[in-house]
Amino acid sequence: MENLKTQSIVLESQGIKEEYQVREKDHGDEVVYDIFRKEHYLLTLAKDATILFMDADVPAAEKEIFNPAFLHRMIDTIQARS
Repeated sequence: MENLKTQSIVLESQGIKEEYQVREKDHGDEVVYDIFRKEHYLLTLAKDATILFMDADVPAAEKEIFNPAFLHRMIDTIQARS
């Protein structure tokens, strides 16, 4: 596994801006994106936007990322920067 890059993404929801860290990793056969907020792991996305893993036990304040509309914006932002 090779760490490729880490970038910050700021998304706004209901007038509140939140910062997320996206850690791009090459696993040899696939590039994935680990998503963190305040150093809490949230989920891993494949390059094609498939959710590979997700932490269902995240605090309630972090669960917004699992909302399909919010997740779609996250994916669009990651793909635009890749």
